[in-house]
Amino acid sequence: MNATLAKCMLSAVISLAALPAMAGDPPQCVSKLPKSVQKMVASFNDCARADNPTTACEKVELNARGYDNAQGLLPKLGALGPKYWRAAPRLLGSPQGLVYLVQEGSQGKPITQRYYTADQFASFCRIR
Repeated sequence: MNATLAKCMLSAVISLAALPAMAGDPPQCVSKLPKSVQKMVASFNDCARADNPTTACEKVELNARGYDNAQGLLPKLGALGPKYWRAAPRLLGSPQGLVYLVQEGSQGKPITQRYYTADQFASFCRIR
């Protein structure tokens, strides 16, 4: 292998290693969700599909808003179509929350995936 090619390959490997890891799908939740979270899942299943999830979730005492995935812990989304929505109990400082991947442009707004966080959105697991 010539020296120029070796340098280019080494440079590419070092550059790739310096990039943040691309988030894959988080692991499946292994423990049973707390009862309060199970109730939250049932409530958010309905309000996440509403035309205005924020308003619909307020009626079931959830704070809901778009989730930007700024930390890159969930799979990256394209600019159009699906969107992440997050919900947490209306209690301030609650460490629990949900994030749903909702197909925004589709009729009925199908939910593609559900995620749960027990540590204020620092890590996630997938909910069935």
